[in-house]
Amino acid sequence: MGGDDSQLARGRCALLIVLLTASAAGHAKYYQFDDGALLGTADMLPDWADMLSRRAAELPDFRTCLEDESRCDSRYLGVRHLLEKARPLPRQQQLALINRYVNKRRYRDDRSAELTTRLSDEPVKYRSRWSTPGEFLKRGGDCEDFATTKYFLLRELGIDSGQMRVVVTWDRRARGYHAILAVAQDNGEVWLLESDNHIYKRRHQDYRYIYAVNENAVWDHENPALDEAPADRTANTQLTEAPL
Repeated sequence: MGGDDSQLARGRCALLIVLLTASAAGHAKYYQFDDGALLGTADMLPDWADMLSRRAAELPDFRTCLEDESRCDSRYLGVRHLLEKARPLPRQQQLALINRYVNKRRYRDDRSAELTTRLSDEPVKYRSRWSTPGEFLKRGGDCEDFATTKYFLLRELGIDSGQMRVVVTWDRRARGYHAILAVAQDNGEVWLLESDNHIYKRRHQDYRYIYAVNENAVWDHENPALDEAPADRTANTQLTEAPL
């Protein structure tokens, strides 16, 4: 995506966590995995959990492609070549290669059409659904889909799930919600893979971190004090995603 398109995409990606508990604004300049409170397993976020289920369903075709090029679905053929090229590379080059490849895909705002609720005549726009890598490679997607696809391609290269998170942020410059992929390095740094092909290795002051997910869990970065709450704190915590 070009500079203007990238800026527009970042401004239009709207994802929000609403925590029905105490609220405290977080203003971390450098993303740290241990800055957030572990809320619970990935199924706490229904749309994310649904994507993981669809991802599991598409995996057999993907695995078949990796094993036998002649049996590749067309959407996976390029990915197969990409992964073959990336496997022998050092980790830093793998990250750069995956980041560039995914960022070349078409940005697509996959919001649903306006719907009218039964309770009023006010039109309600519902947020976009999280796309699986297969869905994204077929039709493109928006910022959370770029980050999610990077996550799963890097998993194929052997990066552990515990080293990666899809992070939803508030972009102060674009004044909108935006998703990026955070990857923890062995030296303690966390690199942020962006949709403009940058990989931020140090501070990134434009973002306020809201929440993060991977295939196993959900973390809250707005309420780190929840780490000290009772063990059953998740019973009174609700995750929702804001309409666009």
